[in-house]
Amino acid sequence: MYHSKSLKIFTISCLFLALVIGHASAAIPEERAEGFAMAIDIPVRVVSMSLIVIGTAVFIVSLPFALTSGSTGDAWTSLIVDPFEFTFTRPLGKFDDWRRGPIESSASSE
Repeated sequence: MYHSKSLKIFTISCLFLALVIGHASAAIPEERAEGFAMAIDIPVRVVSMSLIVIGTAVFIVSLPFALTSGSTGDAWTSLIVDPFEFTFTRPLGKFDDWRRGPIESSASSE
């Protein structure tokens, strides 16, 4: 009889602790996603450095066509500046909202 009573108390205590620990761990912010994003960001930056080289080559090949159409600035921005900013100026692990548009940059300067 004493054994079954202590087993019930032990079981109830374990269930109570499991519930308390579950709620406590839910209150802690999830850090694995950020750490995982930072770990994945290293190979992404290596690939984007190679894309800078490829974008530069494509820009040089398309330069005569861009000059005749007047879209040299757009080609420069799309093929060289954007990959460079994505690779070197973006915070580690941040894949969204890495580039500020002209409206956002003028609003933040005021």
